[in-house]
Amino acid sequence: MRCPVVTERGHSACAQDGQTRMRKRLDAVMRTAQYLAALDPRQEVWAELGSVALHILDADVVAFAAPRHGRHPVFHHCAGDHEACRKLRTVATELVLQVIDSGFIASEMLRLGDEYCTVFLPLSVDGKTSFVMVLGKRGSAPASRDTLNLYLAIAGLFSSTLTRLASQRRFLAMADNVPEMLFQLVCYPDGSLEFAYVSGGSRATLGLSPEQLLAEPEQFFARLQADERADFEEAMMAGKGRLHRIFRGTDLEGQDQYLLCNAMPSPRADGGIVWDGAIQDISEHRRLEEERRDYLERLENSMEATVQAIAHTIEKRDPYTAGHQRRVAALTHRLCEELALSRDEMHGITLAASIHDIGKIHIPAEILSYPGKLGSIEYELVKTHAQIGYDILKSTEFPWPVALMVLQHHERMDGSGYPNQLRGNELLLGARIIAVADVVESISTFRPYREALGLEAALAEVEQNKGRLYDGNVVNACLHLFREKNFQFGDI
Repeated sequence: MRCPVVTERGHSACAQDGQTRMRKRLDAVMRTAQYLAALDPRQEVWAELGSVALHILDADVVAFAAPRHGRHPVFHHCAGDHEACRKLRTVATELVLQVIDSGFIASEMLRLGDEYCTVFLPLSVDGKTSFVMVLGKRGSAPASRDTLNLYLAIAGLFSSTLTRLASQRRFLAMADNVPEMLFQLVCYPDGSLEFAYVSGGSRATLGLSPEQLLAEPEQFFARLQADERADFEEAMMAGKGRLHRIFRGTDLEGQDQYLLCNAMPSPRADGGIVWDGAIQDISEHRRLEEERRDYLERLENSMEATVQAIAHTIEKRDPYTAGHQRRVAALTHRLCEELALSRDEMHGITLAASIHDIGKIHIPAEILSYPGKLGSIEYELVKTHAQIGYDILKSTEFPWPVALMVLQHHERMDGSGYPNQLRGNELLLGARIIAVADVVESISTFRPYREALGLEAALAEVEQNKGRLYDGNVVNACLHLFREKNFQFGDI
């Protein structure tokens, strides 16, 4: 139709009609978008989309179809005239498949009881045409261009919504299949807390359903111990970065429960905070960890008692060096502290020091207690105690390289030691520490073949040979310990 009429303001009546139609179309699109934004993936989506199409698009019949295996389409939903829906399922098969294959819109006049102008619109999910929306308007008049444009705009919104809901469903399915309780917790400006989302893992974690926690969040908070609840609520309201902490509570049977909470905050426009995170029941893990710790402690105590029994046995065979290993171990422990070693390293090195002369159990007692200078043969025999000690200990499964430290405690940094003439970094740190402690104790105390030379002579020995025979850092720690901190063997 031609529109030659011009209004007094210079606008054609046709232009005014076009603007009116544009406004109506935009209004329909906006109302549709607002409605779709509120759709939840757990709703019956096809019925909701059908309701939108019927009311906003003013259609008389609306259906949604997709191909099944074997190319026979299935209609997920059909709303409007009942008779039209029944016939649509039989006469629209080929057109549905055609639109699925091509991804293009199709229009056809169909006899569905009455005459219907029927439009088939492709709906894509994740970029692939997966569904077809069928819109039927009673009558033989073809759909106008404006109507088709509106249909296409709404179909685009439906496609985006289906993609979003599919993604959300995948997330919800995955979330409900993990044992942890995934959650979204809202902290309102007034201090109140409320769950906005809870996954199915709440059943395994707390013995409560998502519906229970969403309706009554107090069921979770009441399970925390009083001081733990106060800490949890304070942390939630503070919103200062990632929260990674174990909270103590009780389970449904009143037993102690340990809950690991891992969550991240994000601010809300109203001044509140939203926390997204997970809560995991680690009570069993905690119990097993405590049992393991107790077992290891008992094993460690038993092992150390055995080691000390061996050390005392060695000392009883050599009365002149009674307490030597004990004093070396004590000095070794203090040197480890000066060198800022970890508690675990310190423990292993000190243990090795307490039995560093275990190999002397194979040396005849008369040689060990001989009151004069040993001959070369006897001296070579005494030197075998490092290798013998290693052979005794090597099959024992210590958590630390105890056997190797015992083997190396007479090695020297320049390779002049025994039994393997190791040098520099070939020596374990523990062996370097024991070596310094062993020399200082030996020189400063009495031996059957000489009087005690005194502490200053012992310190002079390690200081003069620092970096050549003995590790420089260990010697510095030893000098600082005796000269600045006044360490004495009498303190042991």
